[in-house]
Amino acid sequence: MMGSKQLKIGLRVEDLKASGDLYLKLGFRELPNDGQPHLRYLTFGHTWLILTARDAHGYYDEERGAAARRGPLGLGCTLAVPTPDLDAVYALWRAEGLTVLTEPEDTDWARIFVGLDPDGYEVSFEQFHEEYRGTRG
Repeated sequence: MMGSKQLKIGLRVEDLKASGDLYLKLGFRELPNDGQPHLRYLTFGHTWLILTARDAHGYYDEERGAAARRGPLGLGCTLAVPTPDLDAVYALWRAEGLTVLTEPEDTDWARIFVGLDPDGYEVSFEQFHEEYRGTRG
């Protein structure tokens, strides 16, 4: 069954087209979804990123829904995205006019930077150092 074994992460977004297009530029792939105009299904490896128009679907808990509607949407959520070219992703982030929280820096295990996507979701980009890339899938 398609999608039954993947980790799926859902993000509510203000502008479904803009958010989806940004993640496509970052290397995500889009799955066809003609029947649900308020959703975009993207994949990155075995992980699905499901983008939904902010108010197109109800909330399971009205108190949490009210808090989410007050915003910011992305508070408390972080996505970690591996990349083979951190400098290219950083240049794209800047060109898109998006917020950078930390400039590119080297850590013990990777070169990283952290930014906010258009809805305030924190995205950490990681270009692993050669010795941490491994060959396992």
